[in-house]
Parts: sequence; structure tokens; C-alpha cells
Amino acid sequence: MQKAFIIGNPRSGTTLLRLMLNAHPEIVAPPECGFLHWWYQKYKNWNDKDALSVSTISSFIDDLLGSKKIETWNLPRDGIIQYILNKQPDTYADLGALVYKYWAEKKHKSPSILMDKNNYYIRHLEDLIQIWPNAKFIFLVRDGRDVACSYKAIKKLDTNSPYKPNLPESIDDIANEWSHNNKNVISFLESKQNNDYHIIRYEDLLRNPIEALSSLLSIFHIPFSEEMLDFYKYNDEPNLTIDWKKKTLEKVDGDNVGKFKKILTNQEIIDFQNIASQVLLRFNYELI
Repeated sequence: MQKAFIIGNPRSGTTLLRLMLNAHPEIVAPPECGFLHWWYQKYKNWNDKDALSVSTISSFIDDLLGSKKIETWNLPRDGIIQYILNKQPDTYADLGALVYKYWAEKKHKSPSILMDKNNYYIRHLEDLIQIWPNAKFIFLVRDGRDVACSYKAIKKLDTNSPYKPNLPESIDDIANEWSHNNKNVISFLESKQNNDYHIIRYEDLLRNPIEALSSLLSIFHIPFSEEMLDFYKYNDEPNLTIDWKKKTLEKVDGDNVGKFKKILTNQEIIDFQNIASQVLLRFNYELI
């Protein structure tokens, strides 16, 4: 079974991409939860004996169900314990994969590709290779100036969710974070010895979704599915995080780009570009 990680800077549109991919009949991409990375150090030596131990499996499930955001997956404790006992995974990689498979089966899907989306992974790329060595990487990049607009909107958002993102506020800080994160990802991807990654621009995903998604899916050797364009009909983004992702409840809006020209001041645009021009140009974003 193929595996992949969806990564991107915060507010880059990775939730939209996850929903599109999860709508594909052959792909499962659950709402974000970083359990796979969080519990790796504790369970990385998982073996065939552990797979037969009810107490060891129960300990893992207790940790799993205590993970941030895992409550949005609605996993029944006894059900997943029995599932793991039946499957007998003899490595941590297989153990983690079973959690995704179990979630998929609860959604009546039988995927051939497992995907894990989490923006926090952008700081732990080397760790992900240790967990799933053969995983592919999907990197979504968005114009950093529009990202800055999104950061500003989040700061004003009225929500009771404990998961509201904690994001930088000043243009300089936003530009530095965006530039730093994207440089690190590109350096990581280009250092890989194979081509098991795909870079996609958010703007292309909005303006030419069929072409952009078809190109992405080519690395998995599967065809585009029309269901991906109906992602908003299958939207499973949890209530705890939907407050700042409500655009995913609608069809793709090809005009939802270049907002910074109306929202940011001329000085803010200049300040952002002074810091991040190299990375903006790297992804073919024009300077103004």
C-alpha cells in the first residue's frame, strides 16, 4: 500500500487538498492528527510479540486516544484494539498504518493509498522518513502575501475552538516564517535520492484543479476522479477546526487568489517582498 504525507506552511490550503484527495475512491486522508510522529519514539521498536500482547496494544491505544485532535476521528477503543489484534502488525510503520485503515473502513472505504496531512510536520521531515521510508511527499505552496492575509483574518476570528492556530502577527515575522519553512521543504525534497514527491501551487489547484490534481496523482499511477471536484459535498473537516476553514464547504473558487493586493498596504507588500522575494520568485510569484 502506498503512503504519503501532505505538507505545507500554515494557511497554505492543505485542508482543501486533503479533502480533494480524500474524495478519491482509492485514497484515504483523515483530518489532521500528528499521532504517527508523536508516538514514534515510544513505539518505534514495535515487533511481532507486541502485536500479540493485549496489554501492549492497549497501552498504545490509550496513548493514541490521548493524542491532540484524535477525538475528531471517533475511534472506538475496543474496536481498534481488536482490529490490531486481528491484523498483527510487526512494525511501528504497519501499526500506524492500521489506524488509518481502520478509520477508512469505518468510512466504508478500501483505499490503496494512505495519506497523512499535518502542517506541523513541516518541522519534522527527516523524522517522517524514519517512520515511513518509502512514503511520497506532497508539498503545497501558496503565495506568501496571501498567506499573510489569511494570518491576519485568523487573528480576528471569533471561535471557541481550542485548536485555533497560534500564528505570527507582524508582516516581518510572517514573511520570515513562510520563507524559512518553504526553503527547508525544498531543500529536503531536492536532497531525496528519488523523485517521490510532488510540488503543487495553491493557485494552480484553484484555477486548474483537474490538471493540477491529475499531475499530482501521476506519482501514484492512478487516474483523476471527478469526485475530487465534489470534495465539499463530502467535507469531513471536524467542527473543532472548521471555523477557519469554511471555504472548504464551497466549490473551488478560482478568484480566491491575489487578495493581498486589496488587503495589505503597499508598505506591507514591500516589507514582505524584501524578506521573501527569493522564495516568491522560486515558485513563480511575481513581485510588485
